[in-house]
Amino acid sequence: MYVLRPALIYVWTAFSPRVRAAVLGCLVLLFPTALLGEEASTSGRIEVTAPGQSPALLYAEEVGNGPPLLLLHGLGASTFTWRHVIPVLARDHRVIALDLKGFGRSDKPFDDHYSAADQAALVSDFIRKRNLGDVTVVGHSFGGTVALLTALEFKEEPGRISRLVVIDAPALKQSFPGAAGVIHAPLATYLAMTIAPQLAARELLQAVSAPRRKLPEADIAGYAVPYGSLGSSHAFVATTEAILKANTSRMGSRYPEIGQPTLIVWCRHDRVVPLMTGSKLARLLPNARLEVLNHCNHLPQDEVPDSLVGDLEAFFKRRT
Repeated sequence: MYVLRPALIYVWTAFSPRVRAAVLGCLVLLFPTALLGEEASTSGRIEVTAPGQSPALLYAEEVGNGPPLLLLHGLGASTFTWRHVIPVLARDHRVIALDLKGFGRSDKPFDDHYSAADQAALVSDFIRKRNLGDVTVVGHSFGGTVALLTALEFKEEPGRISRLVVIDAPALKQSFPGAAGVIHAPLATYLAMTIAPQLAARELLQAVSAPRRKLPEADIAGYAVPYGSLGSSHAFVATTEAILKANTSRMGSRYPEIGQPTLIVWCRHDRVVPLMTGSKLARLLPNARLEVLNHCNHLPQDEVPDSLVGDLEAFFKRRT
């Protein structure tokens, strides 16, 4: 073994950084529970339904014990986006990371039901199927909008969702100057995801990261792995079109009905969803507080995970 180990190291380092990153990214997605540590418990898919939609299998990873946390990712992401925060949060919580319909390892049907409302209906059925109660729903970007609408789905069942965390979410009408190439040219992204998944992942991450941030190759590879599956490109374009269609002044009309304690987390330098949106959202929700993070653009879970986790844990300790 002592002779074999240097040989393996030599072979591994002989590969180019791009190849090594691709291998590591694949391992993260193929064996997530092994990489999450000893506390990792279960992962798998569960069938959910919603009015007007065909049944869909949604993939979820679960780890830890304690009060439940449900993590919802953003556009073009998957459970992979939470890799830095899950191990810490799982020390005190039952953490469930969900791949939304059309993303990660969930079903990607060729239909038009990819709006935040469509996703919220499926997430609501997931919560019921898993018999979750007193759950905190944490949503990033598009997933943050889904989290808000999921809370409204349970307006008559207040015991289901106890708290919300909304992170850099396009939940109110806005322009998208910082991500114009992604939001307003989805067909180009469609072709890139189909032909060159890693190139598409690089472009997406660059669009939502701080301008001078050096993107780790393993991150690009990890985000890119699901892009090669059938239906991924369609789901991305359909979701983008749904975001643009919903981008009206009516978006926040029902948010004042959300009474749960809500933490709104925003990157100060977000070029995709400006801080002004977070400030407006905090004023609309009757029981919300805004925390602003420095040194990040739109991906605090990638760019400043320690700061994000610090804000989350402080919020979880407050039960009012």
